[in-house]
Amino acid sequence: MNIPAEQSKFLLAASRRQHVAMRPVPAAAPRLLFDNSLSILNRTGAYHIAKDLCSEFVPQHAGVRYWRLGSVAPEGIARKIIARLMMLEINWLKDSATFLIRDGATDESFIRVFLDPLYVLRSALAQTDVVLCHDVGPLTHRPLYDPRTTESYRRAYEKIRRAKPGLVFVSDWSKSNFVSLYGSDFRFLRTIPLYVRTELFDGLQEALPAVDGPFFLTVGAFEARKNQITALKAYRDGGFHEQGVKFVLCGPRGNGHEHIVEFAKSVPGVVLPGYVSDSQLRWLYGNAEAFILPSLLEGFGMPALEAAYMGLLPIVSKDSALVEAVRGVCDEVPPDDANAIGQAMRRVLSRRPEEKAEVGRLLQNVAARATKARFLKRWHDLLLSPTQPSAPVARSVAAALPQG
Repeated sequence: MNIPAEQSKFLLAASRRQHVAMRPVPAAAPRLLFDNSLSILNRTGAYHIAKDLCSEFVPQHAGVRYWRLGSVAPEGIARKIIARLMMLEINWLKDSATFLIRDGATDESFIRVFLDPLYVLRSALAQTDVVLCHDVGPLTHRPLYDPRTTESYRRAYEKIRRAKPGLVFVSDWSKSNFVSLYGSDFRFLRTIPLYVRTELFDGLQEALPAVDGPFFLTVGAFEARKNQITALKAYRDGGFHEQGVKFVLCGPRGNGHEHIVEFAKSVPGVVLPGYVSDSQLRWLYGNAEAFILPSLLEGFGMPALEAAYMGLLPIVSKDSALVEAVRGVCDEVPPDDANAIGQAMRRVLSRRPEEKAEVGRLLQNVAARATKARFLKRWHDLLLSPTQPSAPVARSVAAALPQG
């Protein structure tokens, strides 16, 4: 494989520094090592999950590494530069053994916990390790991703298939999709559902000046997989603007956001507030008629669970992780059927106040069980209890490397 000279020098130097910094010392090194390379690149919900896990386990129970930087987490402009270098390495070297990170590779009591499947590509991987999987969307929903991302995740999951480590999923929906592709012959397959970050929703509320009267709400990145276009068509074709009902959409820009925003601006009654403060977001959740998200892909269903925490009825994709997250307390719709989505929106507006209040209580009860404490306890039980399947299994790391 041809690698540019400067990149090769950087990787060789980084590999040497990492080998010195991360070489296990029997008397002091932790048994667990969290690979949090995800946080160099990703600052979405997955980033916060990774951050909370590392805060809970490091340094008392585990070490942490950020790609080849050891335990030093880059920030600011340095993080963005390092993220580019990391992705260059992944795209160039893929799952090659060249410059592979091999910390603890000969220690069978050493367990790596990867917080995203992608980062197994540039690391040693053994059956004793654990991989957290949010979804297998790049393989099951290929049109939503660029070809390079799809190929990188395909290679990562193939490496996982060969090594057969333990896998943790954030939903049974994601686990089922994984099993349909790779079977169940792994050290273990566990589901540990996520939790509501309550600090975002507990506090004062501030009304949004551009919103008066009843309104529907969508919160999420403007990208194809969130399927805002179909939801907007349901709103437009249902004549809700003529009834005095608005549709508020807010969230960060994602892939393909230009087309979504352009279409949204063409629909009367749609409000695009741009950035909203936490207090304004709380007000939106607290005053909307329903939360609309006929998403094409969600690994867990956090948007629906956040709406449930505020007692807001989710209208979400049928048979999805969104439905699982709120335990079925929602209105399920076919994500590609704008007419069905419009009918669900109409049903919401016809509810009696007492019915709306009762559903709100049910939703809040569901969300109240999805706590960070419960999430972290299940991870503790998995990784630290001697009776759990995280006990080391003798296996050569070489078996996880690509053959030929």
